[in-house]
Amino acid sequence: MRAAESLSEGSVLERIEQLEKKLEAPAMWQRLGLKLSGLVDVAYTQNFHNPASDLNQLRTFDTNANAFMPHLFQLMVERPAEGGGSALERVGFRGRLNFGLDARVTRARTNYQTGTSNDEVDLQEVYAQYILPIANGLDIKVGKMNTLIGYEVINSPDNVNFSRSFTFGFGQAFTTTGLRLSYQFNPLVLASVGVVNGWDNVDDNNRGKTVEWLLALTLTSNMSLSIYGSYGPEQANRSFGDPASGGALPGNPSATRLASGVVLTLKATEKDLFILEPFYANETHASTIQAAQNARWNSVVGRWIHDFTDQWSLRGRGEIFEDAGGTRTCLGTFNTAGGTNTCFGATNTTPAPSQAQTLWETTWTLQYRPVPALITRLEFRYDKSDKNVFQHGAAASNNQETLGVQVLYLF
Repeated sequence: MRAAESLSEGSVLERIEQLEKKLEAPAMWQRLGLKLSGLVDVAYTQNFHNPASDLNQLRTFDTNANAFMPHLFQLMVERPAEGGGSALERVGFRGRLNFGLDARVTRARTNYQTGTSNDEVDLQEVYAQYILPIANGLDIKVGKMNTLIGYEVINSPDNVNFSRSFTFGFGQAFTTTGLRLSYQFNPLVLASVGVVNGWDNVDDNNRGKTVEWLLALTLTSNMSLSIYGSYGPEQANRSFGDPASGGALPGNPSATRLASGVVLTLKATEKDLFILEPFYANETHASTIQAAQNARWNSVVGRWIHDFTDQWSLRGRGEIFEDAGGTRTCLGTFNTAGGTNTCFGATNTTPAPSQAQTLWETTWTLQYRPVPALITRLEFRYDKSDKNVFQHGAAASNNQETLGVQVLYLF
């Protein structure tokens, strides 16, 4: 009897010990200051022109026409640094890992060759952080980070709309790799400056470095202004890709790229937010349509959010994007598993011919968020160009109409 009781007590104690160990794991995670988060992003896009290529031309992520797309499964582990804490608390890091079709586009290896790989894994961000105890604290980050350039970002929940603007997809960097310093002078002024490999470069493709900057100002309680930009050599001092397959990109190391823009945000009413973003970029000796001439691309993007309730909102975007040097659009190739930056006339191995063009688009998104962790969007978008770069069946067209449905889950 006593032996049985002893055995029973031992089993109970073992179970309690196992439960305590399970409870210790989250406590240990919290003591280390670690945070785990992520998202799931899936969508369907209907192209009313039913393009023969089965691709939505000149789109960034929503490239597949009349198809469901598992865009992204993301995991992020981070330890945010705290400026007012101990030396250990001032140390932080972030690792953001992406899986899915979007990872093919955001992969950063050798200077703006998005959509050229079928790899569906991308380490979007990986950096170490330390807040140096100087006055308000100098924030130092080293590694691969989201760019300072532009309003839109890779992560869809942080954007106004489901689809991305032409400006984001073809005019701006996605990520940069290098050193970044940020300093909060006061609650109204934040400044950041970085020295990086270049636009979307993990492996530097030349011997120069690019400088990026951001000045964020809170003008009033309802208005803010961000001034951003970058300057440096972005072209390769050697060619990348296989010339036999048309994939080589000849380099011009003497070319320098200047990009600058402004984001003005106005909270007009309790329910209405307006965002205006003019953008300009110029790259010396980079035009593909006029030898030895500069390439220029510029745009104006306006965005509007109207919150009916905490759950329902209407979002609009209007954009004009000019590719004056023919260097930013129509440079992709058809990819049967998905692609980006494709125009009518491309084949599986030959990029579409470079051409200067002006693009317009208007996008309307109805968002419903039944709970904080779930976002659903219904979006209509109309694209137009002054050139026939879209497809209507098998014929050339100067416009494109799509309807998208997106579901996002955040954890």
